[in-house]
Amino acid sequence: VRMGGCAHCPIRCHSQLKVPQLEKYGMDPYVSNTCVGWSGPRGVMAAGGGIKEFDGNGADSSVVGNAIGTTMVDDLGVWCNYGQIGRDVKWFFEKGVFKRVLPAEEYASIPWDLLLKGDARFLIDFYDRVAHKKGELWHIADGSAWIARRWGLGDDYWDDKNNKLWTRGGYPVHHSNEAGAQVGALVSCFSNRDAQNHSHMNFIGSKLPINIQKEIAGEIFGSPDALDAPMDYKPMNEYKARFVKYALVRGRLHDSLTLCNWMWPMAVSPLKERKYRGDTSLEAQFFSAVTGIVKTEAELDKDAERVVTLLRALTVRSMGTADMRNAHDAMNKWIYTPDKKEGKEIPQFTKGTIQMEKSDLDLGLGMVYKQFGWDEKTGAPTKATLEALGLKDVAEELGAKGLLPA
Repeated sequence: VRMGGCAHCPIRCHSQLKVPQLEKYGMDPYVSNTCVGWSGPRGVMAAGGGIKEFDGNGADSSVVGNAIGTTMVDDLGVWCNYGQIGRDVKWFFEKGVFKRVLPAEEYASIPWDLLLKGDARFLIDFYDRVAHKKGELWHIADGSAWIARRWGLGDDYWDDKNNKLWTRGGYPVHHSNEAGAQVGALVSCFSNRDAQNHSHMNFIGSKLPINIQKEIAGEIFGSPDALDAPMDYKPMNEYKARFVKYALVRGRLHDSLTLCNWMWPMAVSPLKERKYRGDTSLEAQFFSAVTGIVKTEAELDKDAERVVTLLRALTVRSMGTADMRNAHDAMNKWIYTPDKKEGKEIPQFTKGTIQMEKSDLDLGLGMVYKQFGWDEKTGAPTKATLEALGLKDVAEELGAKGLLPA
């Protein structure tokens, strides 16, 4: 086992293994992946209770089984929807959905016995069916939103907390309400798939003392109230909305620059002599040095803001409605359903719970829309904002289609 990753990065986030047992399954013994590349196949096997000893692999069964799955998804290009495919398999298996929607002959041909025994050879059959579009089962790769329509799934599917589905768009949580309260929750609403954003998480997860984090948050976003202590949340405010905008803008900037959003932006530093302050202008400095096009931090952020707004406009056009608040951004019920202790509901904003409050999240959406200059009622870009960002042609097309907010 060794760790690898991107060239010159000190953080080695790819696990690289040699698993000789893979050869007996006709696979290369060398396998490398990160994060859900490893956990995704384990999620599929969780429907049967996880990987157990199988095929003579003894104590190495977990590693061998996981490596089989990782190799399959890598070689076949199977999208796991950030681990959601495993949760979907578990839910559909336990709730009888597979039995209901799959033709009887197809259902009988699937080696469910391997799944229930924890035999990871189930993954070889499963991913082959999914990748090569065999039968009805492969549609699980369409993604949760499309599966729900095709297989007639209702609120019990969307609102099951264990499914972790964030919106009816069909993507799951990723550093959401557990990461900075409303900041993580609201950041998660603006994706069309793969709500991948670490711009807020690498700040929150820096391991600096909360008082120092709040000081730095105050310097960047205008008030220490932009950041709450973990599991000690306070109601929504303007500074949290600024934090959300920062995260969304920097996320799109990093996508555009092909810069690692897991490490960037450099809002904080491990160095005491810097008073643990980072430098959020580094992207602009590197961009200017590499391209010769001199940009300030504010100018580069404005370019990225244009990208965020253009994506929003494309989403409006694609969905055929300007009502992004209800059609796109609305969160599933489990997110704001109170936790219970000894049968009693724990009120939101009680220390120890991360559950959100719907009215507070609705308020937060409006505050974020305002930060971008979008319509606060619908969440759609306004004509004035589009034109101010140099997107007059976009405004004209949306206007012609009746998709600009009133």
